Amino acid sequence: MTFAISIDSAIDELARDPLRHVVLLKQLLAYPTHVKAYRASGTAGSAILLALEASASAYDRQAYPEAEVVAFISSDHPDLTASLLPCLPRDVGIAFKLSREADLRPVQTKFPVVRSTAFVSFTSDGVMEPDAEVRVTTTPGEVAFRMFETQGHERRWIESMLANGRAFACVLEQDTTASVCLVYENWGPVWEVGGVVTAPEHRRKGLGARVVRTALAELGKRGLKPRYQVEENNAASIALARSVGLAPFLTMTHYLTSARRSA
Repeated sequence: MTFAISIDSAIDELARDPLRHVVLLKQLLAYPTHVKAYRASGTAGSAILLALEASASAYDRQAYPEAEVVAFISSDHPDLTASLLPCLPRDVGIAFKLSREADLRPVQTKFPVVRSTAFVSFTSDGVMEPDAEVRVTTTPGEVAFRMFETQGHERRWIESMLANGRAFACVLEQDTTASVCLVYENWGPVWEVGGVVTAPEHRRKGLGARVVRTALAELGKRGLKPRYQVEENNAASIALARSVGLAPFLTMTHYLTSARRSA
């Protein structure tokens, strides 16, 4: 049985396992008026499809300009995935973002998709020790704000998150601001460790690992769960994640189809 569900209902179900569903929950939080949710259920379990207007997402507007819809699927079985696909429009470009390889086959039966990229999410259960020289702060300073902006984090949004207690920064200074990372609430107990930037003249010294390690220590002290996301071809960022004890738990693979599709 497949039917549309409210955003609140989708959140309630997905939030039972927030780490597994962090990507979908983030869409519901960020774009509640631009996403539609559908649910399928059966003897194999359940599945949820989120259909997001691609124009609502700055990343998707840039990465997939030909897509009108971004489809996120969380499913217990490929048959449930297949039962959700008729909920998608048949005459527009779609970017699929799938967390299970088993979901690809039912998608391919309806859509001629091409793989685009994948993002790997890391987390940790370990206890970290902070770096004594790294400052944990809600006032990171002008240079740090500019460094965060190079990663696509707008200053106004950062300041709002910091003011509401939903973010903090880790700053390492060596005469000037040398390395920073931004840590912010993603969904409930899951917080994102992102915006890791090291000034060019201070790179290749392990400073990024020091600010990330301190961020993980602070999250552990607060009883929060870290999530660190990296694109699959970013070898340096993956090496940094592994060097501080993070382990992969989720891979979200992107597939793109054009407006002309098979029946």
